[in-house]
Amino acid sequence: CSSGMQALNTAILVALMDRRRVVLAANALYGATINLLMKILEPAGVEVHFADFCDIEGLRRVAAEHRPGVLLMETVSNPLLRVAPLDQVAAVARDAGAALIVDSTFSTPVVVRPLEWGAHMVVHSVTKYLSGHGDVLAGIVVSDEGHLEALRAYSRTTGPVLGPQESYLAMRGIKTFPLRMERQCQNACRVASWLTQRPEVERVYFTGDPAHPDAATIARLFTPGLTGAVVSFELKGAGREDVFDFMNRLKMIVPATSVGDVHSMMLYPTMSSHRELSPKHRERMGIRENLVRLSTGIEAVEDITADLEQALIIKLGVNP
Repeated sequence: CSSGMQALNTAILVALMDRRRVVLAANALYGATINLLMKILEPAGVEVHFADFCDIEGLRRVAAEHRPGVLLMETVSNPLLRVAPLDQVAAVARDAGAALIVDSTFSTPVVVRPLEWGAHMVVHSVTKYLSGHGDVLAGIVVSDEGHLEALRAYSRTTGPVLGPQESYLAMRGIKTFPLRMERQCQNACRVASWLTQRPEVERVYFTGDPAHPDAATIARLFTPGLTGAVVSFELKGAGREDVFDFMNRLKMIVPATSVGDVHSMMLYPTMSSHRELSPKHRERMGIRENLVRLSTGIEAVEDITADLEQALIIKLGVNP
């Protein structure tokens, strides 16, 4: 598909072809996904509900009440990195007669493969880790056998296809994808550990943290030793201008609204990935104004932490 969001839209529409036009989505999602549900699909007649997918018993109750045709989740939620028990969510979907669609962009097939845990369709933004070089806009839907023909028919009819140049660049990137992802996961683990020791940092969110609220699920579902390459953290006592100042002082890490490139990138969710949500909605999701999201690249990890350190130190005015 021409983008990750196009791939997600395609997957949802294909799944709803022969099911109730009801989507039950996780309450922790990428901002553009929420906009797709609330501003595009709901006005078009699709009923949309949200639930905490980490609370399986609560999810069962909501699914029984609304009888969804689709359950929609992210393997690793953006940007607070929660991980729902995918196999148990798949069981809820089966009991409800619904299709489970999983956006697995953050985890990638190297870390977890949702089809093996019961998902019906998996979506990736190929723009991110799969291509890995920031020069491709693309998306893909990976389907189980039961939805494959409907997906092909929809694609032939509506034409959400990728151009030849983008296809070439994506395939070029995929050749080095496993090596890049392993290095990025290793860097993220070391950066997260480093951040927890910094007095300027209030809280660190990372799927490799032994104290992560979903640590048992992560240990069961993820590839051993690989827990993702995104680290979110909150700057202590920082407001919006403080965050801007911190990001502007970064020298190597690139401020960018993406993840998965070979170079490290930082994003401010309040002004980028979740900017179109109301402040109250962001607050309900736990996205505070002092939160930033770091996608670790393949650089030497010492260079990543050195860049963070000089920006943090200057921010505090400790030592210019």
